[in-house]
Amino acid sequence: MSRVRLCKLSTLNYRNLSPDTLDFPAGVTGVWGENGAGKTNLLEAAYLALTGRTEAGRLEELILAGQTEAYVRADVLESGSLSVQEVGIGRGKRQLKVDGVRTRNGDLPRGSAVLFRPEDSELVFGAPSQRRGYLDSLLSRLSARYAEQLSRYERTVSQRNAALREGQDWALDVWDEPLGTLGRGIMEFRQRAAGRLEELAQGANAELGSRKTLRVQLTESADPERYVEQLRARRAEELARGLTLTGPHRDDLALSLGDMSAGTYASRGEGRTAALALRYAEMQLLTERFGEPPVLLIDDWTAELDPQRRQFLLDLAASVPQAIVTGTERPPGAALLLHAAAGRFSPLTEGNRDGR
Repeated sequence: MSRVRLCKLSTLNYRNLSPDTLDFPAGVTGVWGENGAGKTNLLEAAYLALTGRTEAGRLEELILAGQTEAYVRADVLESGSLSVQEVGIGRGKRQLKVDGVRTRNGDLPRGSAVLFRPEDSELVFGAPSQRRGYLDSLLSRLSARYAEQLSRYERTVSQRNAALREGQDWALDVWDEPLGTLGRGIMEFRQRAAGRLEELAQGANAELGSRKTLRVQLTESADPERYVEQLRARRAEELARGLTLTGPHRDDLALSLGDMSAGTYASRGEGRTAALALRYAEMQLLTERFGEPPVLLIDDWTAELDPQRRQFLLDLAASVPQAIVTGTERPPGAALLLHAAAGRFSPLTEGNRDGR
């Protein structure tokens, strides 16, 4: 069993956060303040430091305006041992270190954190690439082998696409077999994981009060057993378009409520609920895999949520060893309350109970 806890978080030139080091206790830390005060940035910095991952589209978006580099550091207690995880960010590059030694994402504690965001609704209403990214990120953390296969597959697709754009028909045979082998492994792993993901998400969606059954199903563009054959069958079309049109990089994680597509027919509230259910399923799968709940990072716990769903998030935060919950309202029951203002975070005490 691997218990991970964030003890300290340090930031420098990270978005609007003032350079600082914050201490976090076990239990729930509540971060309260107006919109634009830096609450979301704090959670994103914690997620990056804990996992090496970011939801930002480009790394440059994480760097304070006018600066060229940013830095986050997490002092992490794992199974009784303290380690230091650092992430340095430059223009288009990222460097990870653990205890001063350069490393890769896969060497960080893979079950360390889950980030809940209001923007998660885009998992329901957004493009297939967003749902595919969610699935690949989760499965890469569950399995180092999956992460390695996915990385090799993406490189091979990129190389095959280059051959397609150059019209190099003769070179495609070089890429089809390795692409078929890697793609088959990815599709088979996704298929094994999808059933459990749906089971957990369905249960959470019902617990959140939805009267419609949430379905989470893979929509695949290829048959794992016939992948190479299907690649060759579409070769003329792919040469014309300069793209690999078949394979797991084109698949979707289709979501439906009842018998209707969630992305097309769900209300905003139903979509937010389904997204919460997916994040809950992510948390449960990581807990099952690593034997201990991850650190929960819950952004804007009141956003687009009714009292029942707000309480679900608060109960979830209280059920794990450590959680950080942000909002424009103070989350009740927090072991520590921090007031956010202009990228700074101050503990709330009896003397500044109103956050002043």
